[in-house]
Amino acid sequence: MPKKSPDDALNSGYASGRATKKAIVASAAEAFAQKGFYGTSLRGIAAAAGVDHSTLMHHFGNKTNLMLAVIEWHDQQQLKAEFPTSLSAEAIVEGFVHTAERNRNSPGLVQLLTILTAEAGTEDHPAREVLQKRHQRLITLFSWVIKHQRAKLKLPDDDMTPEQRAAMILATWDGLQMFDALHPGVLDVPTMVERTLRDAFGLDSSTSQGSPAAPKAP
Repeated sequence: MPKKSPDDALNSGYASGRATKKAIVASAAEAFAQKGFYGTSLRGIAAAAGVDHSTLMHHFGNKTNLMLAVIEWHDQQQLKAEFPTSLSAEAIVEGFVHTAERNRNSPGLVQLLTILTAEAGTEDHPAREVLQKRHQRLITLFSWVIKHQRAKLKLPDDDMTPEQRAAMILATWDGLQMFDALHPGVLDVPTMVERTLRDAFGLDSSTSQGSPAAPKAP
């Protein structure tokens, strides 16, 4: 039988089953954000979701599958809450700045995703394929905007293709979040994300809001 994705696991089944799965994932997201992947117990998640441990295991099988479903849930919530229907360069910048601000208010879950991204560098990591697809969706979006902006504004070519520039944006964002996990508040991550995107899209940086926070003494 074909392997189901975490998204399939979250959305398949009858209405009552889907509601139960979503309650479990919402509970897991909160628990992972507060205690991390290894500090969270499946029995605790099940209890918070109001279901038996056996019900959780029936729907997800193990903590890894549940963690992958949380990643999908996290992305779906952000897309619903933050992103406009317009795909203009300004709208994309605004949407991702809002996401960075939202991430700043959910440090536990962001740190979890950052750790998983780093761990998924090993070929056999269970989150590797999901996170690769997650990255590729963003690279596709960013590179499309960069191509459009270069043609629209007749921007001079730099030393990177749109796809390479898009990958650099994503790598910068991941790096900023990892740095912020180690050194909270030293950098204003939403502002840095905004500057990086506006530069790549050829937008006037003078309209960018905010500025980097001053480094704190050790």
